[in-house]
Amino acid sequence: MTSHYPIQTAIVVDDNEVDLFIQKRFIEMSHFANKIITFSSPGQALAAIQSDPNQPPGVIFLDLNMPVINGFEFLEALQLNSSTGLDQLKVVILTSSNNQVDYERAHAYKNVIGFISKPLTQQRLDELVKRIKPDVDME
Repeated sequence: MTSHYPIQTAIVVDDNEVDLFIQKRFIEMSHFANKIITFSSPGQALAAIQSDPNQPPGVIFLDLNMPVINGFEFLEALQLNSSTGLDQLKVVILTSSNNQVDYERAHAYKNVIGFISKPLTQQRLDELVKRIKPDVDME
């Protein structure tokens, strides 16, 4: 392995600035991703991802409960971009919701690879790495 970061780029989308800061710092300290890009606006995140489909993130951490564009609307927008491959992006729902309906609805999207109730933990990140890059050893 050439880098100790299993994921090149991670995007975190959350309208809560405190949660966004905490999640970014935790991902940095865990050496999960080489580059972490944060967005407090799902619309800005979508625009950034759509503007450069040739540089997709390794994973997107997505909150569900956000104003203007919620997490499900964000997932719908990704699905509509099948011609650019954005519908293949790996998305992890990172939310304060523990609602079974949200869980089931999120997993109806083929690119959702995880549903995590906040906060992130090292164990959850390790599990994600095994799903995304099964050949990488986090130790």
